[in-house]
Amino acid sequence: MKSLLFVLGIILVFGLGLFAETPVLNYKTKTSSNEKERTYLLDLLRTKLSNEFKQEFIFVVEHFKVSGDYAWFRGTTQRKDGKEISFSEEMAYDCCHVEALFKKTNGKWQISESAAFSTDVWWDGIQSRYPKASREIFQ
Repeated sequence: MKSLLFVLGIILVFGLGLFAETPVLNYKTKTSSNEKERTYLLDLLRTKLSNEFKQEFIFVVEHFKVSGDYAWFRGTTQRKDGKEISFSEEMAYDCCHVEALFKKTNGKWQISESAAFSTDVWWDGIQSRYPKASREIFQ
């Protein structure tokens, strides 16, 4: 009887471990433990924006959470040189917010979806488009 209880206990402990959620890490503030990965992710986004808008940006992070293979970022941008952000007059922009969903594939982070200065809520429904992403990263 003791051995049966022991075996059931082990199954319960390991079984719960298999279903445990991946922890949600908060990258809003740079720390020694998240610095390398956080900087890498923000540099991916910075490069994308630099290529698109032909300006160098820094970010004011409002929300940045990581869990498993997904990370969700929301923040605002400023020009690195301190000047006002300039836009093409052909397009409407809502300065200065930016959002991005990152996904790790084969151990390497990539931007799955992102937009800067959008005039709509482009990310509405993003959780349903990425059902494997922990909903806690968006909250």
